[in-house]
Amino acid sequence: MTTTNSHAAPWTLTRYIADLFSPPTNLARNARPALLTGREAAARALYSDAVQGSKLDMLNYDATPHLQRTWLAEADRRIASTPSIPDLLVLRHWGYTEAEWTALPAIVKADKREHFYQTRGLAS
Repeated sequence: MTTTNSHAAPWTLTRYIADLFSPPTNLARNARPALLTGREAAARALYSDAVQGSKLDMLNYDATPHLQRTWLAEADRRIASTPSIPDLLVLRHWGYTEAEWTALPAIVKADKREHFYQTRGLAS
C-alpha cells in the first residue's frame, strides 16, 4: 500500500506561509472586542437601564452603531458632569446636591474645597 497525496497532511509549507501572510478575513476585521472600554460599558449600562434589560433590545443595541454612538454621547455627558470623589466629600460637607455643585462657579468651588480641607487640618 502506498501513500498518496490524499493521505498526506492537509497542509503544506507553502500553504502554511500563504495563510501566515494572507490578509485577515472580514469576520476578523468586524469582530467586536471581548472587553469594552469604560465609556462603552457605561453607555451599554445606561441603555440597558433605559430598556429595563430587554435582551432583544440589547441585541439590537449591539448590532446598531448609530444607537451605540448616541448612548456613548449620553455616557460622556453624564461622566463629565459627575463630581470626583474628593469633590463628593466636599459637597456633602456643605450639603449640596451633585446638580447644585456642578452649577456653582469654579471660584466658589475652590473656596469651599479650601475651607473643607482647612477645617480638617489638611491644607498647608
